[in-house]
Amino acid sequence: MVQGLALPLALGAARTVPIVWLVPAFGGRALPFPVRLGMGLLLASFSLPQLVAAGAPLRSSSAAVWLLIGAREVLVGAVVGLVVSFFFRAAEAAGGLADVLRGASFAEVLAPDSGRRSSPTGALYLLLATVIFLELGGIGRLSFALGRSYQALPLGGAPSTAGLQAQLGLVLVASAKLIESAVGLAAPVIVALLLADLALGVVGRVTPALPVYFASMPVKAVLSVGIVLLGLGALDAALVAGWPAWLALAERGLGLHSR
Repeated sequence: MVQGLALPLALGAARTVPIVWLVPAFGGRALPFPVRLGMGLLLASFSLPQLVAAGAPLRSSSAAVWLLIGAREVLVGAVVGLVVSFFFRAAEAAGGLADVLRGASFAEVLAPDSGRRSSPTGALYLLLATVIFLELGGIGRLSFALGRSYQALPLGGAPSTAGLQAQLGLVLVASAKLIESAVGLAAPVIVALLLADLALGVVGRVTPALPVYFASMPVKAVLSVGIVLLGLGALDAALVAGWPAWLALAERGLGLHSR
């Protein structure tokens, strides 16, 4: 019995482990490999009935066939993991853009999901996106989509050129949406800082003796921090409103939507 479940569960993990690996809400790269592998197996176990049913016709297949199917499952999981992770990376990039524009790109902190260097506002936005993902039941919705995906993309399906092109196109669409979302989320800070620069430029023309450049740095820093703090509610609403579109893209990667 256990041996009969091992192969379907391993193939399920081939689809879920890349998702756990790439999505910051699951802990990110800061978690040890065994923990991420265990979380991937746990996520795959939620779809165990579908996995067993889909893998039943393949029990007599050769090891080469299993490896080929496993490679396809890793590709599907990697694409879905990238698409979902872009929801978080868009928020992080928006915070980083805000820090660059206010001249605080040198002030870096450790990103909470990976231990790498990140901007402080980017880390704040990333944490907010993670909280929103969990509040909206992102893990449950991903699990449900994974369970349904084994009908749209069954384990026995062989890789095809059309399928690879579709997955590549999905990554390109998601990448463009990442840039669009990052700029949109950072728009209030961008507009405020541009207006501040215009106002300071006018002051500099009127009073040439005033060291506008040095005076502008603390002004822009305080202004941008104030806008970030005041705009957290709007950012929360924007992330909540944007999550269904990211989920729809992830479902496309799982074969649940053709467009």
